[in-house]
Amino acid sequence: MVINKIKFPLYGIIIVLAVFIGMWYIYRNLEKEKCKRNEIYLYFIMYIPFAFIFGKIYTVFAYGESDFLTAGLSAYGGLIGVIIAAIIYEKIVPNKGKVIKYTVLSLPLVYGITKIACAITGCCSGIPYSGLFKVKYPQAMNIWQFPVQITETIVFLLIFLICRTLSKNKNINYIVLSLVAIFKFLLDFLRYDHLKILITKNQIFSIILLLVVIIMYIINKNKDLKNKC
Repeated sequence: MVINKIKFPLYGIIIVLAVFIGMWYIYRNLEKEKCKRNEIYLYFIMYIPFAFIFGKIYTVFAYGESDFLTAGLSAYGGLIGVIIAAIIYEKIVPNKGKVIKYTVLSLPLVYGITKIACAITGCCSGIPYSGLFKVKYPQAMNIWQFPVQITETIVFLLIFLICRTLSKNKNINYIVLSLVAIFKFLLDFLRYDHLKILITKNQIFSIILLLVVIIMYIINKNKDLKNKC
């Protein structure tokens, strides 16, 4: 499939749509959990700027962008931002971890939708590939590529659907973040950038994220055991 440049600003529209779908998912579930609407709205006031600012900060530091205002938005940066926002919010308005839980559950949903924007515009290019479902972006490298963007969409939406069925599991936060880190690490091997370097910055962060999740799980598990004694 050859995808020519689209003048209509679909990229930005899809990114904004993905964020609002994620917020809608969080809102609906917190409402079911009997959380007050004004408290949910307060969280969203934090959610949007944290996602935006940390999305740009990650891009500036990871990719050496010199201008913060013109730097692109990184999905991983946004992930960091909304988790920090959820943790801070839980400190201000204790909610038994509900805000953190549904924020984490929404992450693969939001990320999966944002990759549709990448598939349309040709950013996050795939490795050279001439097999089934190959894509080409004349405005970019103009070579046949593996459709890594839409592959990420499918994988992360599946992660969302599977984890949604496990939402009552007390370890659901660890499960979601572990799957996000593992599959982000693996799928990065299919990106063009990986041809130039042994391990990408996204993969390094995936390893860090997975280690943090494992450490936090062990710490909390030990706390639970002490409380039972």
